[in-house]
Amino acid sequence: MTTITSDQIKETLADVVREALANGHDVSIPGLGTLSVEHKPSEMIEDESGQIVMRPPRDEVIFTPQPDPS
Repeated sequence: MTTITSDQIKETLADVVREALANGHDVSIPGLGTLSVEHKPSEMIEDESGQIVMRPPRDEVIFTPQPDPS
């Protein structure tokens, strides 16, 4: 019989979520919320030294909490 550790379960779950998000799917966690990917275009930002730099376009994982049922 194979013993599965909680670390293995967490890593497998994280892999499944990463793969789903990478393939354009939202991940809904009942009672908690939804993870989705949102594309952010390039933009001008001020860095730590105060210089204006161009931030490249990127994809960000967004968590939207489930509304409180009460």
